[in-house]
Amino acid sequence: MIVKKIDPIRRINLHLHTNVSDGFLSPSQVVERARERNLDLISLTDHDTGDAYQHLPQELGNLKILPGMELSSTHEGSDVHILGYGAYFKSPLLAEMIDMYLIGRRERAVRMIEKLGDLGMELSLEEVVAVSGSRELIVRPHIAQVMMAKGYVSSKNEAFDKYIGNDCPAFHPKPEFSVPEALDAIHEAGGFAIIAHPGKLEKEDYIHEFVDMGIDGLEVWHPDHYQYQVKDYIEICQNNGLYMTAGSDFHGDQDRHNVFDAVPANEVILESVNQLWREYQCRVN
Repeated sequence: MIVKKIDPIRRINLHLHTNVSDGFLSPSQVVERARERNLDLISLTDHDTGDAYQHLPQELGNLKILPGMELSSTHEGSDVHILGYGAYFKSPLLAEMIDMYLIGRRERAVRMIEKLGDLGMELSLEEVVAVSGSRELIVRPHIAQVMMAKGYVSSKNEAFDKYIGNDCPAFHPKPEFSVPEALDAIHEAGGFAIIAHPGKLEKEDYIHEFVDMGIDGLEVWHPDHYQYQVKDYIEICQNNGLYMTAGSDFHGDQDRHNVFDAVPANEVILESVNQLWREYQCRVN
């Protein structure tokens, strides 16, 4: 008799943000919604922090959670986000990097607020901190949120396009770590390093360079990816023995594009996610 292997994890979303960074729901609310949606596996991937995992409800039911964060890095002057899954957040190298980001982002916010003031838009650091979550890790959407509340712009897109986006009048760079430095921190912490939304890279050819640097996989499905890109990323992962993941990059209900639900991952992606989960379980048990 031939027994077909059935992967237990089917309904997934491995890219979710909470109000610990720039999301709108608390970690407990995200978990509760995942249970309401009957998801099998999720990951809370806040920017440069794993503090959401200190605020999870005790009762998870059948829901599995893969610890994660979205770590910032740069390559040739371009932003590269790396999803670090299964890492021990208090590992020395990773913890040091997280602390440096926390301090550096606050200093960056001060500079950007000063530049906005020079442009006639008065914001205070206290106003921005008030919307930055329990970690007080300030990212640009927090500044945009205050700009909207004070009537300086009508949308976050306007804030970025006119004032705080890259190369705009009030822009100031955040602390920077290279891709190899970020990979080292994740791997030293026992985690898996997955390139987030590779379709948003400045140059998609960077993927092949990152493979040589030692990444563990790609976020193959993302709402910003076209179907041909999903197909290409699957092929790259299969040719290089990389993991494949999928996530909606959910921040809040106001964004109707990056929704909270099970993502439409195909069988190839789901098989890889199940392998990733099993490998994570082996590492922690």
